[in-house]
Amino acid sequence: MASRARRRPPIPFALPGVLAEAWGLFLFSAIFALFFNLFYTDGIELKVKPAKKLHLQEILKSPSATRYPGWGTAVPPAQPAALAPAPDGDNLPRLSLSGAKDRFDRQSALFLDARSPEEYKQGHIPGALDFYADDFDKVAPQMLPQMPDKNREIVAYCHGTSCDLSIHLAQKLTEQGYRHVEVFFGGWPEWKKAGYPIRSGETP
Repeated sequence: MASRARRRPPIPFALPGVLAEAWGLFLFSAIFALFFNLFYTDGIELKVKPAKKLHLQEILKSPSATRYPGWGTAVPPAQPAALAPAPDGDNLPRLSLSGAKDRFDRQSALFLDARSPEEYKQGHIPGALDFYADDFDKVAPQMLPQMPDKNREIVAYCHGTSCDLSIHLAQKLTEQGYRHVEVFFGGWPEWKKAGYPIRSGETP
C-alpha cells in the first residue's frame, strides 16, 4: 500500500506586513496625485472649507459682545412685510414679531428695552440696552453717548401692544435726531411667548 504524501503546513499570512505596504502605497499615491495636480494646467481646483461661523449664543458669551451697544453698525433695508400697522396719532413704524426676530438674527439693529430696570433684570432680549422711558431725562445723559450714530436702526420695545413706554422712547429719540427708530409692537410678552432667546440680569 502506497504511503500517503505528507501535506505541507500552510504558510502563515503576514497581515501586518501587507497592511504596512498598502498604507505606504496609499500615501505615495496621494502625495504623487497632489503634486501632479498642482503642476498640471488642467488640474482640479482645491477648495479650502471656510471657517465655521459662531453661533449666536457663542457671540453673546464672547468678551467683545458688550464692548458696544447692539450688534452691527450698518442700516439694513426695511422689511415692509414685517411691519405692523401704526395706530393713529404718530408715524412711528411698528415691527411685528417676525420683523423684530429678523433684525435680531441679522444683528443689525440696536434694541432698547423701555421697561423699568427691575423688569429688565428679570428678563430681556439679548443685546438690548436698559433705557427706561419714564426716566428719559435722567437716563438719556448716560445712554445717548453710547448711541453716537443717528442713522443706526433702533428697535424699542416694552410690555406689548398695551404699553406706551416704547412709543414714548421712540418719539423722544426721534426728537433727538435719530432717523431709524422702530417700535416692536408685540414687545417682551410676544418675544418670550415665541420661545426666542432671552437673558436675565444687568448684562445686555
